Amino acid sequence: MKTDAIRQLFLDFFRSKGHEIVPSDSLVPKDDPTLLFTGAGMNQFKEKFLGRHTTYKRAATCQKCLRTADLENVGKTAGHHTFFEMLGNFSFGDYFKKEAIQWAWEFLTRNLKLKSQDLWVSVYKDDGEAYDIWKNSIKVPESRIIRLGEKENFWPSAAPTKGPDGPCGPCSEIFYDWGKDVGCGKTNCDPACDCGRFVEVWNLVFTQFDRQTDGTLLPLPNKNIDTGMGLERLSSVMQGVKTNFEIDIFKPIINEITQNSKVRIQKSKVYAVADHIRAVTFTIADGVMPSNEERGYVVRKLIRCAASHGKDLAIETPFLYKLVSVVAELMKEPYPEVLMRRDDIAQVIKREEENFLFVIDTQLPKVEEAFEKIKGSKDTGKLAQTAFNFYDTYGMPYDMLEEAARKYRLKIDRKEFDDLLDKQRQKSRAKTKIKSEIFSKTFAKEVEALGLKTEFLGYEKSHAEAKVMAVLEGGEVILDKTPFYGESGGQVGDWGQIETASGAMEVEDAKKIGETIVHIGRMLGGNIMKGESAKVRIDDEIRKKVMRNHTATHLLQAALKKVLGEHVHQTGSLVDKDHLRFDFTHMKKVEDREIGRVEEVVNENIKKAVPVKKEIKDLDAAREGAIALFGEKYGEKVMVVSIGDISKELCGGTHVDNTKEIGLFKIISESSIASGVRRIEALTGNEGRKWMAEQKAAQALKLEAQKEKGDRKKWLAKRLQEELANIGSMITSAKVLDGGVKIVSAIINDVNMEILRRLSDKIKEREKSAVIVLATKEESKASFIISVTEDLVKDRNLNAGNLAKELAKSVAGSGGGRPDFAQGGGKDPSRLEGALKKVSKAIKEKVK
Repeated sequence: MKTDAIRQLFLDFFRSKGHEIVPSDSLVPKDDPTLLFTGAGMNQFKEKFLGRHTTYKRAATCQKCLRTADLENVGKTAGHHTFFEMLGNFSFGDYFKKEAIQWAWEFLTRNLKLKSQDLWVSVYKDDGEAYDIWKNSIKVPESRIIRLGEKENFWPSAAPTKGPDGPCGPCSEIFYDWGKDVGCGKTNCDPACDCGRFVEVWNLVFTQFDRQTDGTLLPLPNKNIDTGMGLERLSSVMQGVKTNFEIDIFKPIINEITQNSKVRIQKSKVYAVADHIRAVTFTIADGVMPSNEERGYVVRKLIRCAASHGKDLAIETPFLYKLVSVVAELMKEPYPEVLMRRDDIAQVIKREEENFLFVIDTQLPKVEEAFEKIKGSKDTGKLAQTAFNFYDTYGMPYDMLEEAARKYRLKIDRKEFDDLLDKQRQKSRAKTKIKSEIFSKTFAKEVEALGLKTEFLGYEKSHAEAKVMAVLEGGEVILDKTPFYGESGGQVGDWGQIETASGAMEVEDAKKIGETIVHIGRMLGGNIMKGESAKVRIDDEIRKKVMRNHTATHLLQAALKKVLGEHVHQTGSLVDKDHLRFDFTHMKKVEDREIGRVEEVVNENIKKAVPVKKEIKDLDAAREGAIALFGEKYGEKVMVVSIGDISKELCGGTHVDNTKEIGLFKIISESSIASGVRRIEALTGNEGRKWMAEQKAAQALKLEAQKEKGDRKKWLAKRLQEELANIGSMITSAKVLDGGVKIVSAIINDVNMEILRRLSDKIKEREKSAVIVLATKEESKASFIISVTEDLVKDRNLNAGNLAKELAKSVAGSGGGRPDFAQGGGKDPSRLEGALKKVSKAIKEKVK
C-alpha cells in the first residue's frame, strides 16, 4: 500500500468516527513561544487540551514534524528521521481509553488488514484499566501484553518522578512483530528488547493527570486522548521493508543520490542525505531561511550535514538543490504548496551549498595547519577548543575535524568538545525567547484563561457603547464589544479613547489574544472599573492612515508578482499608521528599474480608483482563487478582500473602500533580511509626499555641500602650494642633533591632515636623516603627524608610533602608527606648543 493511500485511509477512518480533519500545522508553530519547531501532532491543539476554544471535541491530523535531537542517528537506524509525518487522533474531554484502543485496533487489523498475531502492546505498569481493555475487550493474549515503567510508558517520559508539572498521563504502545527470524533470536524476546524484531507503530497517550510540584498526580477534570503514529514507519510495515528509507516516498530520492555518487555506496550516508533534503525542503517551504540564528541555524546545519555526506560520497559539486524537485513531486498530493515553491527552495539550497563548499575549500587547509602546529608543540590540550572554534565559527563538520586530527595522529576529546558545544547552546538559549516549558504562563495565556470574548465592531463602526468586562493588573481594559482593531495579521492596533463614569483612558494599542481584544494605554483621569458602561471611540484619522497602508500592501504584493514573478510569497508584514513593511521571497536584490516598475504598477492601480470589496465567506469557498498567508491559522469564516481583478486575499484587516483613497505610493527602501527573503518599506498619501519633498530638499543641500566642498578643496590646494614654498625655511630652522640628525617641527594653521602628510613627504625627499613633527589646531582640536626617516628607525631605534603616543597624552588625546609614520590628535590644542617641545626633548634623549 502506497504512503499517500495510508495517509488518506487514516484520515477517512477517523472522519467516519466523528473527528474533525484538521490540516497539518506549519513546521513553525504560530504564537507558541515554547517550541522551535512543531515536533508532534498535539502541538497545534494545546489550547484545546487546556479546555480553551473547543469548537470541536475530536480531531485527526497528518502533521508535518521536525526533530533534531537524534541527528547523529539519522541514516544509521531503520527509523530515525529529522522530518517525518505523524498520524494522530485526539479527544478533548470526549472519548477516552476504551474508544482510543478499540479504534486503533480496528484501523490496524480491519482497514490495514494487519494480522492480529503480529501485533503486541505495552501498557504502563500501574495502568490496570488499559491492561483490562486490551485483554478483555480487544482479546489480545496476555502473552502479547507487556507492562513497562514510567520511562517507556508515560508522557512526558518519567513525569511522575521527574516532572515537568502539568498535564500528563500513561500511554499504551502498539508494536509490529517482524518475526522470530529477525533480531536477537531469543525465545523470550518482546517489545522491551531493542534488537530490531519489534517496531513501535502507534503510541496512545491517556492524558488524565495534572502533576503537582510535590509529585502528586491529581485527576484532570477533562481527560484527553493524544495519539501518534509515524507514517513512514507504518509504511515500512505495510510495504514489507525493514527500513523507512526503502518505502515509496524515499526510493526515488535514494536513487537520485546514488546516481550522483562516484564511490561504493555507503547506505547510512545516502539515507541521511535523503532525510535531510526532505527536512530542509519543508522548513524552507514554511518560511524558515538558513541563517546563524535559532530555526535558521537548524536549516543551515542540516544542509551542511547533507553536503558533508555528499563529499563522503565523492559528490564534489552542489547537488542537494537538484533533489528538491524529486521531493516536491513525491509529496505533491498532500502538500501541493511545496511543488509550487520548488524553484525558490532549490535556489536557497544551492546558494547554501556553494557557500559551504567554499568554507570547506578555504578552511580545511587552515584546520590542518592548526592541528599540525598542535602536534609539533605537543600541546594537545588545545585540540578540542581549536576544533570547536572551526566548528562554531565556520561550520566545519565534526567528522571532517576528526578525520583531519587523525591525519596528524591526534584525537579530539569528544567530551570536552561536547561541553563547549553545550555552553554555546546555553548562551543561545539565554538570548532566544523560546522557552522550555510545555504549557508556559505568558500574559496571553492569562488573558485567554479569563475566557472572555470581545465582539469586534470595527468593520462598520468607529464608536460604540460597551461594558467593561475586566481591568487587568497593568491597567489594560477588556470590553464586551469594541470598534478597536486588535493587532494581528501584521496590522497594528487602533488608537482612541475609552470613557466611563469614573475614568478615561487614552488607548495607544489594542491586542487580539484568542477571542479577546485587550485595550492598552494610559489613564487620563480617574479609574475605569469592571462592570461599568463605557463610551468607546477610535481615532478616525489614525485608522484611515493604517487602512491606506494595508490596502497598499495588497497592491504591492500583486505588483511584485507581476514584475518579479509568481514565485513571490509574503513571509511577513507590518502595517502601521506611518508606513508599511512587506517581507517576501526573492533570491536576489530587486533592481532599481524593477522597484520603479513596481511603484508605477501600484500607483496606476491607485489612479484607476478600483473599488475594494470585503466579504465574509466560508473558508473553503474563500480559498478559491485567493492568496492565503501560508502557515496562518484561519477560522471557519474568513474575510476576503478583493481589489477588482488585481488582488484577492484572505485578510481580517481594515481597508479603504476605493484605491483612490491611498493617494500615492512610494518605496523608500529595499533590503535583504535573510537568505532568499527581501524587505520593502514604503509610504502612502501625505507621508509619501512629505518624504519625497524632504528627499528633494536633501538633494539640494547635498549639491550645495558638494559645491562648498569643491570650494574648500580649491582653497586647501592653494594652502598646500603656499606651505610647500615654506619648506626651505622649515628645514633651515630645524634643530640639529649629534650625528647630523634634524628635528623639523612646526605648527601650521588652516590646513588638514592630508596637507601635513604631503608636506612631510616633501621634507623627507630633501632630508635623508630627520624626524618631522608637523601639527595644526582648531578651537577645540589638535592634530599632528610624526615621520621618521628609515636610517633613524634602524640605527637609532626611533619609533614614530611611540612618539605619537607621548605627544597625544600632552594634548588629551590618542595617537599611534608605524615606526616610520604615525599620527594623532587631542582635545586640548592650547598645550600643543609645549607638547612639541616635550617630544623634541624625548627625541634628543633617544638619539644620545
